[in-house]
Amino acid sequence: MPENIKDVFEVLAKYNTMANKDIVKILEGVESSKLTEDLGSYFGSILGLLDHQLASDIGWLKMLGENVSDLDFVLSLIKDFKIDRLPPKELHWKTLSEYNTVRVEVDKIIERVVNTLPPGQYSTEITMETKRGKISFILWRTLLLMFNHHTHHRGGVSSLLDQLNIENNFSSLLWRA
Repeated sequence: MPENIKDVFEVLAKYNTMANKDIVKILEGVESSKLTEDLGSYFGSILGLLDHQLASDIGWLKMLGENVSDLDFVLSLIKDFKIDRLPPKELHWKTLSEYNTVRVEVDKIIERVVNTLPPGQYSTEITMETKRGKISFILWRTLLLMFNHHTHHRGGVSSLLDQLNIENNFSSLLWRA
């Protein structure tokens, strides 16, 4: 049993990195046109789902860097990753290689974030200004949302690969973390 919540997030971050590497390894064997083919999901293609997930990670990391003093280092690490708001089927990263270059760096940042935070800070409330006004979040819930978002979209990628009859399995936390 974990001693504290930080231990749980360290496992989730490590698993996230490994699962993302496994996805890319599988996708490297898939014809590139299949990765961008609209397969009927909200984000269209496999690369569309992954693009959305990665852009969301960068957005959450930016929010954390702006609102958690121990994480302000994140802002300099993500400054070159442009994530303009795009329609659902448009891509920030047009190829698997472009996507993977950024994904690897963002996964390192996510691991550094959870490794940097002291255990007591996970219960900190974050208040930020948005277009909708002030919103408050508890830090551990925000991180859990991010990791849950990863799982959700990896499930979508798995379903799309199943449609293409491409074997895949990157779901087991037990042997990846």
